[in-house]
Amino acid sequence: MQKRLQPKTFTVQQAFDISPNMRRVILTGEDIRLLPADSAGQYVKLLFTPAGSTDLSTLPEGQKPVLRTFTISEFDAEQGNLSLDFVKHQHKGKSQHKDVLNPEQGGYACHWAMHAQPGEQISLGGPNIIQGLAEDSDWVLIIGDMTALPSIQLKTARLAADCRGYVVLALSCEQDLPALQLPAGVDLITVMEGEHSGNALAEKVTQLRWLEGSPAIWCACEFSNMRAIRQHISRQDQFDRKSCYISSYWKHGVTEDGHKVIKRDDQDSYHSKA
Repeated sequence: MQKRLQPKTFTVQQAFDISPNMRRVILTGEDIRLLPADSAGQYVKLLFTPAGSTDLSTLPEGQKPVLRTFTISEFDAEQGNLSLDFVKHQHKGKSQHKDVLNPEQGGYACHWAMHAQPGEQISLGGPNIIQGLAEDSDWVLIIGDMTALPSIQLKTARLAADCRGYVVLALSCEQDLPALQLPAGVDLITVMEGEHSGNALAEKVTQLRWLEGSPAIWCACEFSNMRAIRQHISRQDQFDRKSCYISSYWKHGVTEDGHKVIKRDDQDSYHSKA
């Protein structure tokens, strides 16, 4: 395991809703000083026991923790805290089993975020870097659903003032749209996508007018939408895999562990056709 991925312990400072379908947990602790200054936008692994506890001392010897991946939304070394945002849709429909967690059912991270109380502790592995936008491009195309909002907020805030292109977002409702800092030449396009509404995000992307020049593309969303978007984009002029980040963050009806296997097989198949 890389040094930066060694677990560090943090304490819950606050937990609250930032929109109807997004919950923020702010963590603090001495290990904040061990994190790099550019931690915002990088990803960490939340560590749980198979029963959903964050007390890793209860793990039997040799048993690995359950890992769940999230992007650091905000990082403030001076104040000594970091923020993680959790999409609440993963919690819906499980009320009758909300206190029963297992590797087959999943729901570890959302369950924890919904119940986290100040003073509780959790271990994180990381952070590690998420690929950014390619440089030296003529325009940008940024695509994501709510799981990608923390990354997208940070990426859009760093766009050059003369940048042009599109930001395409799938949201659960209009109130989930975060404040984005977009240059005048970048159009914001949103689609209200229910949890089981098919490939609405991908359909919206296929309707875009493809701009002239070489695009920098960053896309992160649900697996089925990702594949449809990738297929569409790969057919466009001046498509260059090296200037693209197209990834799935989750898959309907599958836990993160199952999604990891599906994602790896898909990537192996995709790159073998290059």
